[in-house]
Amino acid sequence: MKSFTWSLGLVLLFAVPTTANAGFIVEGTAGSGAQVKPTPVARIPTNIMIAPGYGFGTLMRAELGLVSSLPDVKNKEFDLEVRPMLVFSPPFIPLYLRAVFAVTNLLHERVIAYGGAIGIDGEVFDTFGLMGEVGVLPRSVDKTMTYIIEGRAGVYLAF
Repeated sequence: MKSFTWSLGLVLLFAVPTTANAGFIVEGTAGSGAQVKPTPVARIPTNIMIAPGYGFGTLMRAELGLVSSLPDVKNKEFDLEVRPMLVFSPPFIPLYLRAVFAVTNLLHERVIAYGGAIGIDGEVFDTFGLMGEVGVLPRSVDKTMTYIIEGRAGVYLAF
């Protein structure tokens, strides 16, 4: 009986539709973090991202992040990047997974980054919510793999 209850719970968890809105979404976030490899550990510039997107059902959405990196770290300049992303959000759980592909340093020497993040979000009102995440964005710079850990926090508006 116990295994039947667990099985039924798992089926309901992934099969029952959620109250999440399918359709357009816009996220606004701020983030920063650190380059952890190669050493020494160094802080990365603060960045601001606006990410419009569209949800396909309640489990997945595609977003395009437009990011500006601020020059708040010594020897860093203002720069832009583009982040196409896929977000996977299971029903009834406030956690999500984000797959990220990024083209960074658009105003300088372009670098390709990729990675993922895990986050938590929650609706405050019917279409407004708060979110926070932590992610890893590895990239190859001058034939050396660089690992960036980034934390983000922000808000979203679903239509």
